[in-house]
Parts: sequence; structure tokens; C-alpha cells
Amino acid sequence: MIEPAYLFFEAATYILFALCLWHAARHHGRYRVLELVMTLGYGVLLEWATMRQMESYHYGRFLIMIDNAPLPIGMGWAVIIYSAMEFTARLKLPDYARPFLNGLLALNIDLAMDAVAIRLLDTVNNQQGMWTWTIPLDQEWFGVPWGNFWGWFIVVTSFSGFLYLLRRWRDHRVGGWLYVPLALVLSVATLMLLDQIYGSVLYPNGLGFVGPAVLIGGGAVLVLASRPRVERAGPPEPVVITVPLAFHLIFILLALVQGIYTALPVLAVIGAAMLLVGAAAHLWPWWVARQQAQASVQQHSSGVA
Repeated sequence: MIEPAYLFFEAATYILFALCLWHAARHHGRYRVLELVMTLGYGVLLEWATMRQMESYHYGRFLIMIDNAPLPIGMGWAVIIYSAMEFTARLKLPDYARPFLNGLLALNIDLAMDAVAIRLLDTVNNQQGMWTWTIPLDQEWFGVPWGNFWGWFIVVTSFSGFLYLLRRWRDHRVGGWLYVPLALVLSVATLMLLDQIYGSVLYPNGLGFVGPAVLIGGGAVLVLASRPRVERAGPPEPVVITVPLAFHLIFILLALVQGIYTALPVLAVIGAAMLLVGAAAHLWPWWVARQQAQASVQQHSSGVA
């Protein structure tokens, strides 16, 4: 049997994927649907390959598993990458900076989610953790290896970056079907190479935290230096903001129900902070639209006077 908390999370990812699929078909058409479906395949392949290569974690029991990789985890990757790319599409930002912002948006979710997920009890099968890392719960990021954030950032940044680069092929008869699989292969190759560098060079030399901090911090500096501005102001698209908020709220709810925040209050602070940061980022275009409307009204009033 499957732990009800895990089933709840699994059902939520299926619903989010269906909403993103509907959004892609309605607003973008075939090429964006293809990207989303292939990202699902990438997510499952990513988990399977990483567990084989690193052997640093394993999953608990979910309803649908492909070998030892849960389908809902692949769907989670797909909807997080999709929603991040849809949000950054609303911003005026150099193309080279967009993948790095996508990576930061994904990390906003994982910083709060992962430390809770590894503490969730599976009362049905008498074990702990939606997924389990090989380090103790009191090490690194509350039991989550620093290398996890290295991997998250590389996955989202590289895959979305290769998609941006190869999208010029999408109107070609053959290239329109091949650019997403090629982006997938290039991203997997990038991840495996950089994971090898992390595992054989950085981590053994005491740079397990420094490596990800430099990589992610450098990405954040690059995004800020590019001075992102809102290109399409207005309220957030419901599907796009629903994905990050759903992940935050699901794990906040599960942490409250299982008493994780009571046992470790700092995780409650992190969860609330990441929720607020994620909500603020996605409401930013709405705030800009509101300020523009107020300025327009004031200008009109001054002209009339």
C-alpha cells in the first residue's frame, strides 16, 4: 500500500501536469506541448540515471514507478521547468540570463521542499522519507546534500538554456521534432559531466558547499546585473503561479500535519520565507501594472486640472 501523504503529492503532480499540458496546448500549440512531454521523460530519465551514477539517494513507494524512479517526480520536474520558463517569458531579459533565472526559481521550491520531504513518515510501510539521502538528517542543508542544489540548478539552467538555443529549429519539418530530444541529451551530458567534477574534485576537497554557492551565486549576480524588467505587466497567469505555490503549500501542509515544523521550527521559517519570495516574484508583473495604472490616472487628473 501507498502512504496517503505520498498519494496526495502524487495526485497533485498529475493535476499540475494536466493543467500545464492544457495551458501549453491552448496558448502555444504543438511545439510547447512537445517540450512539456519531453521534459517529463527527461525528469524520469534524470532520476534514474542520477541514482545509478551517484547512488546517493533512493525513493520511497509511489503508485507509479518506472524501475526505481517515480513518475510523479518526473512530472514535478516538468511542471517546475515549464512554469519557470513561462514566467521568465514575461520579462525583458537578455537570452543568456533567462536559464539562470529559471534555475533560481526552481531552487526557490527545492530549498523548502527537500528538507521536509526527507522527514515525511510513511506509516503504511514503516519508513521515513519520500526520498532518502545517504547523509544524516543533521548534516549539510538539514539532511540534504549541498550537491543536490548543484544538480537542481544545472538541470533547470542547462535544459532550458538548450531549449532556448535550439527553438529556432521548431519550424523546420525535421528539426521541429528533434530539437527537444537534442536539448535533453545535451542537458543530461552536461549534468553528468559536472556531477563527475563535483563528486571527484569539489566534494573530496572540502568544497561541497563552496561549489554550489559559487555556481548559484554567480547565476544570481548575472541575472541581477542584466536588470530584468517586466515586459508584459498584469496579473499572473493562473497555471503559472499555481505550480510553485502548490509545491510550497503541499509541503507546508504535510509538515504541519506530521509535526515536522514543531520538531524543527527553522524549517517553518524557511518554508514561509520561500513561499513569500516565490509569491512576490510571480506577483511582480501585477504590481508593475498596478503602478502603471495609478501613474496613468494621476497623469490624466493633472492634465484635466
